[in-house]
Amino acid sequence: MSQPTRREALKAAAAATALPAALGGQAGAAPLVQVATPYAPRNLAPSEFRLLAALVDMIIPASETPGAAAAGVDRYIDEELSSDEALKSKFREGLAVIERAGFLSLDTDKRISLLTEQSESTGSDGEFFRLLKDLTIDGYYSSEIGLARELGYKGNTFLKEFPGCTHEEHL
Repeated sequence: MSQPTRREALKAAAAATALPAALGGQAGAAPLVQVATPYAPRNLAPSEFRLLAALVDMIIPASETPGAAAAGVDRYIDEELSSDEALKSKFREGLAVIERAGFLSLDTDKRISLLTEQSESTGSDGEFFRLLKDLTIDGYYSSEIGLARELGYKGNTFLKEFPGCTHEEHL
């Protein structure tokens, strides 16, 4: 049996957490991300917002489906930062560290190296990276692109009958 890809693992994890929210099963759940243009960031400076778009696309890049920025994850995160001043401050501090490292001027391999270092850190860099990754996954798999196109969620559907388990050993 082959090891699942990172994208397949993210799909499985996100499906377990995003689907209940999309179905309305979680009180106070944010609505599906709606990507509309143009967008003026409410909580981040334009330079921070550009950096955020590049970061989320490094975490969930375009493949058979568009990447995280195309799904509006950068906008989702900017909106999420409105709910908690401490979260916004911590997030902006993490972005500043990455910006000082010249992230946007680095080639892809060096970007990956920088993010790998952050992901392995036990300090504030690692804490920021985990926050960024969690928000990226939440935003992507609550967007139309992530939920419907990638995961294939079709909404509430009606089944005329339920065939039950069709595995031979369960018949």
